[in-house]
Amino acid sequence: MDNELVFYHSVKDEPYTTNEVIAKFSGISLRSVNKLTNEHKHELERFGKMRFEIAPMLSGQKRKVWHYNQRQATLFITFMKNTQQVVGFKMTLVDEFFNIKAELAEKRILLERNHQTNKDLGEVIKEHFPDNPFMYSTFHNLAYKVAIGMNPKQVKQARNVTNAQEALTADELDKVERYRTIIANLIELGMDYQQIKQQLTPVTQ
Repeated sequence: MDNELVFYHSVKDEPYTTNEVIAKFSGISLRSVNKLTNEHKHELERFGKMRFEIAPMLSGQKRKVWHYNQRQATLFITFMKNTQQVVGFKMTLVDEFFNIKAELAEKRILLERNHQTNKDLGEVIKEHFPDNPFMYSTFHNLAYKVAIGMNPKQVKQARNVTNAQEALTADELDKVERYRTIIANLIELGMDYQQIKQQLTPVTQ
């Protein structure tokens, strides 16, 4: 989500690039990119509806930012004249789409594993703290805090998202999952929240 060429909103969404990215890294004017987009919109929409967002400008006016999915972007770059900069951009863009799709695939696998681990942790908490409805969120927050230094609420605020888990990188997801498993094991050993927190805190220092 933080690279300069290809973006995605969540693991469920298709990655995309924009007309502004194409113009910036190919050395072609934004006006020319928009012109090519409008000229070939029919062909591009063979690979899905052309999506866009309306973004504000410093002048107070608004601009249309086109979104191109992988196949649309791959087709679009064939319409561009091959200067040395354009050729380099084409190769980098293709690589970045591949990398992002691989990252998304890994994140989807980890999310499914986390879902099961989260379910397992929930069952352990329910068994050992049946009369405390707040213990799940308490241990859930602890897993995040020791794994990535932020609880889910802080992740949402820092990354401007509504789903904290989907905003995590693959590495962060893996760490959260491991700490959920550790927490579940420590609960089953008979430890309470403060004891578990003391056990885990030194690991992150």
